[in-house]
Amino acid sequence: MCLRIKVNRDLILTRFNKLDQLMENLRELKEIGKEDFLSNYKNYFTAQRALEISINICIDIGNHIVTLNNKEKPETFTDIIEILAKHEIISNELKTHFIKMVRFRNLLGQFYLEIDNKIIYNILQNNLKDFDSFKEAILRKFKNNLLGNSNKENST
Repeated sequence: MCLRIKVNRDLILTRFNKLDQLMENLRELKEIGKEDFLSNYKNYFTAQRALEISINICIDIGNHIVTLNNKEKPETFTDIIEILAKHEIISNELKTHFIKMVRFRNLLGQFYLEIDNKIIYNILQNNLKDFDSFKEAILRKFKNNLLGNSNKENST
């Protein structure tokens, strides 16, 4: 179902570089024991913000792909993820994981007083691989565009 899709190489690679930095920081936090993590606000505030930015990066990349190629007009961030899966840019399994991440991001931004930092710790322990999977899916789909030449817009 996926047609020729253009992407801006620099935009995507710049965001993936930032995502890599954030993942490095989150993996450091992942190594902290649960008690220590939860007892130090610097740990969970850092993790909250890094997760929020990481999710935003993935949404931004998805939105770039969808809007640049005049796919359906997403009304919500979860729509972006749905459209990526519909056009076989990401798998349905990854779609399910990222829709949960997008909803969690909304909680971080809007219901920050209700965040249970045990959930943040659980995400660190179990869900960082979802970001790697998202990056791998985009790189695999647009490998020639992103790893090859340096044209601003490329197509597959």
